[in-house]
Amino acid sequence: MLDLALSRHRWEELTYEPPRVEGYLRTYRAMVEEFDPATARAGTGVLPGPQEAAVASCVRHRVLDVPFWQACVFCTAGV
Repeated sequence: MLDLALSRHRWEELTYEPPRVEGYLRTYRAMVEEFDPATARAGTGVLPGPQEAAVASCVRHRVLDVPFWQACVFCTAGV
């Protein structure tokens, strides 16, 4: 799925040009590649729990807004 996003799959459906998304995707890929489950340790406040995760997604636009935990970028823009 990350490769699809980096190939700009379905980007024509966006109502704007996302100027920084390629950098974000490459950073995310590097984080995933460097993750080592053998050394990972659970911690509080690291990732959202199941109850909080629903707040970070917009059902209407099918997007997550995890980085800032704000409202959907499309809903707040009136899209």
